[in-house]
Amino acid sequence: MLLRLARMAALGGLLALAGCVTANNSLSQSDIASMKLAGVAVSFAPDAHIQWEDGLRAYADSKAVSLEQAATMAGTPEVKAFVQGLLTPRIKAGVEQVLAARLAGTRPVRLDIRVKSLLFPSAIQRVVIGGHRGMIADANLVDARTGALIVAYPELNASLYTGQGIVGAAVQAAIDNNATQSPVDKVSVRHGEIYRNWLLKDGV
Repeated sequence: MLLRLARMAALGGLLALAGCVTANNSLSQSDIASMKLAGVAVSFAPDAHIQWEDGLRAYADSKAVSLEQAATMAGTPEVKAFVQGLLTPRIKAGVEQVLAARLAGTRPVRLDIRVKSLLFPSAIQRVVIGGHRGMIADANLVDARTGALIVAYPELNASLYTGQGIVGAAVQAAIDNNATQSPVDKVSVRHGEIYRNWLLKDGV
């Protein structure tokens, strides 16, 4: 029964939640067609808010301390750097996966992503007060040779529906256990999809 609910919720999860598109894309179709993705660079704002229990758990394991101890150190530079180091390649891979095939021209461009918020509320939080998974990040497309800004999308918001309450959290756990992608990977891909649709003017 739980797996059946999980499948139903998974279908509903395809209706991903996303912030309103407010950035202006003044690029022409010929401008876009000329571009070739040379890479994606990921950085974090100094005050970036990261909530990711898996990252804290990985840090705790690396230091042989409890998750509770790691949580008390979450705001320290060491823990921040550790968690960001785990997230960076996964965000980069998810976005590149979506964009690479669609930007195949001759002019090399790079997408610079500056993460401001990345939230993965725990099951307990979603039972008690709710919360969805998502990422807010500035997305700046630059010339790969000169670093000159081509077009900016500030605070692109990509979020995914996540099961709420006792039943929703249980269903979400079943979905996650049977998924081929982790929540971080799913949010990263969704971020890339929203940006791709905006850049290429495909619609969301």
